Amino acid sequence: MAGVFALLLARPVIPGLVLVLVTLLALWQTTQIRVAVDLSGLIGNQTQGAQAMTRYSERFAPFRAEEVLLVRAPSFASEEALDALEDLVLELQFVDGVAQVISLPGLPAPGRTGAWLTGPELADLPPGERLRQMRTESPLAAQMIAESLDATLISVAAERGALGDAFAERVMAAADSVPGLDVTPVGLLEVQRAIAVELIHDLGVLVPAAVLICLLISGVLFRSLRAVAVISLPPIAGLVWFLGFLGATGTPIDPLMGALPVVLIVLAFSDSIHVYHAAIGALTTDTPRATALARALAQTAPAAAFTSLTTLIAFASLALPDSPSLNAMAWTGGVGMVLCLAAVLAMTPVLMWALGVPRRGTQAPGLFARVVPPALALARHGRVVVVLAVLVLGGVWALQSRSEVGFRYADYLPQGAPVTEALAMMDDSGLGSDRMLVVIEADPDAPLDRVRRAAAAIYGPGASGFTEGETGARMLDRMAARDGSAHALPVQMPIAASDIRADEALSALEARLAEAGLAGASHVVGPGYALLVEGPRIVESLRFGLYATILSITLLVALVYRSIRLALVGLVVNLIPIMGVEAWLVLLGREVTIMNMIALTVAFGIAIDDTLHFLNRFRLARGETADRVTQAVREAGPPMAATTLILLAGLVVTLASSLPGLSIFGGLIALAVGLALVADLFLLPGLIRWSMK
Repeated sequence: MAGVFALLLARPVIPGLVLVLVTLLALWQTTQIRVAVDLSGLIGNQTQGAQAMTRYSERFAPFRAEEVLLVRAPSFASEEALDALEDLVLELQFVDGVAQVISLPGLPAPGRTGAWLTGPELADLPPGERLRQMRTESPLAAQMIAESLDATLISVAAERGALGDAFAERVMAAADSVPGLDVTPVGLLEVQRAIAVELIHDLGVLVPAAVLICLLISGVLFRSLRAVAVISLPPIAGLVWFLGFLGATGTPIDPLMGALPVVLIVLAFSDSIHVYHAAIGALTTDTPRATALARALAQTAPAAAFTSLTTLIAFASLALPDSPSLNAMAWTGGVGMVLCLAAVLAMTPVLMWALGVPRRGTQAPGLFARVVPPALALARHGRVVVVLAVLVLGGVWALQSRSEVGFRYADYLPQGAPVTEALAMMDDSGLGSDRMLVVIEADPDAPLDRVRRAAAAIYGPGASGFTEGETGARMLDRMAARDGSAHALPVQMPIAASDIRADEALSALEARLAEAGLAGASHVVGPGYALLVEGPRIVESLRFGLYATILSITLLVALVYRSIRLALVGLVVNLIPIMGVEAWLVLLGREVTIMNMIALTVAFGIAIDDTLHFLNRFRLARGETADRVTQAVREAGPPMAATTLILLAGLVVTLASSLPGLSIFGGLIALAVGLALVADLFLLPGLIRWSMK
């Protein structure tokens, strides 16, 4: 390997031109990058939730996406507001591509086919009384208009192939043409559009911000524009290669991948600083510059490759769940790690030749040299370190063991977006932010008995009229399966509230069904339901992947360094930050969600980087164990602290994202990285001295 780097340092022109050409080609391909948001991509086709929707489509009717509108007025208990609502429904029915409009004015009257709201049954009542009577007599009406009578829902179904941004724009144009009403698009389609807007914003703002922060820190540390160029150009090129790869292959960026470019750039900067720091140290001898630099690069490259491999393994574990979105992040994350590492190792020697840095006599940054004395002082007390490590590990394990698995729909909703605020308002007003269906299997001996019990459990005791008489029979016919073997009752569920778990209302509904004796004869279906039930299962699968990652990396460390003791010491040190992050979630009262577990998995692959760089310096050192530990701390400690600062500063920019999942992802990884540095500096040296006596 030293020979390869020596060749790059001696004859860099042709390799340099090739690297420039590849970078320009990748930059051109970045223009093809696209963002695609499909929350159903979290769930694979073979999961129970997805299979339930497939069975429903076969028995009833296929699920189809709709444009859902939240319509608000000071109060619909006035003739003017009701007239405006009817005008809105009429306008929507004439929009090009609309197949059906489901609304309160279109709700059929009991016993006949005409509209109920404007029919003779309610004609003599004031507007407010009409609406309240409809809410009382029909659970469907109660789900369409809030109890406060100031908000109602309208669903607009499109003709086959008509859905899309253009269709949504036509619908909103029609809605805006009706004065006196406040119309906000809500529902899954609008949520996904809002997420896409925020992802595009993050790619255009947060990624450049992370790069700028890394540049500034590199400048403060090395105080040389040439040094900053050598350190920063390879990571930036690596990120361009990755983005160009996404553009060339047509791989879209989705919400789970939103933080990936930031993670890659800060990791590449970390590797680049380690390489440059090693090069400065190599020029303190009388060895010719090119030879010394080649040797330094050859000594650092294995550790850089090893750290990239551990993060790649962490990404690979995301392929275990049956989740297209996670599987895409698994392989794209791996590709990104490989491309960024290749850019750092290939471009750094070329830039060192072209810019002539580092020069002989260059001093390593002294800012972080202060971490060495306290680390060495504590390392001399091996038994104290062992006791401290056991206490810390035991404490975080005790807290971590109390963690719970859950799913928060709000993690995927952009903060401050109109759709997010509208969904929260819907939950607060009792309308519910997501529509699900409760499928009730028919009893051949009493065809409507189960349906009536289910209606009472879902809508309340006053729903008896909903299923009785000729009117009830007609309504239930609309909800029956094709073969009459079941009925599907709609229900609006509050799942978007940010301060509660999304499955609380669902659990309460299932408990009521069980109390009605319908636990075995009923089940809930719907895209939102699938997310709620499959989310925890995905988390458990990711947890298994995390354990597999920890085991595989531990075995790999043992194999590479030919020491089970070093592998076990590294395991102890790196379990502390991961369990520490999960313990922090417990203290905050937050459950472990999909985004949290992804962050923990990737964080372990990143957190072990400092351990590997330290072990690499320990392996290269000569002498007794104590002397080797001292040399490793002095050589690896300052760059470990510097790269951790880079990682923290770069990852912290994700906190500015309005996507909670993305900010959580970056924040938890940053916390794990910070804890990892403390463990590697103040526990790892002492544990090695104690275990390697």
